[in-house]
Amino acid sequence: MSSKPSTAFATILYSIVCGAVAALIGTILHAQILYVGDFPITWGTVVSLVAAGMLFTYVGLKSGRIWGAALTGIVTYVLVAWSAMDPNNRFIVPTEYINNFPGPAVAGVIWMYGVAVATFVALFVTARKLKKESAVAAGANA
Repeated sequence: MSSKPSTAFATILYSIVCGAVAALIGTILHAQILYVGDFPITWGTVVSLVAAGMLFTYVGLKSGRIWGAALTGIVTYVLVAWSAMDPNNRFIVPTEYINNFPGPAVAGVIWMYGVAVATFVALFVTARKLKKESAVAAGANA
């Protein structure tokens, strides 16, 4: 992408802010569940993970640094895990309540561990795109 933050500090700051936003919005959205009979369809979790992965990729491409995407995913994961471990947590239902609240408990597990998967997918996509842009730039300079 054309506009790169001028310093590594800018990328770090941008990654932290975007990771916090992804954690906040994803944690709120992941609990959207549609029930078909007794079967929970955790559509909010899917939307949250796709949006988070897109944001991680965007940060990596916007900064031109793959570690920007990684840092954004790490910040998101740490904040989501921290929220899940908080005993006063009201956003992510712990797995110990899966018998009482199966839909929200499953959604919480998918959201929490899915952030790691979304981060790896974002790293893969970012690396490929940056490599392709580098090759095009090298070919144009040759």
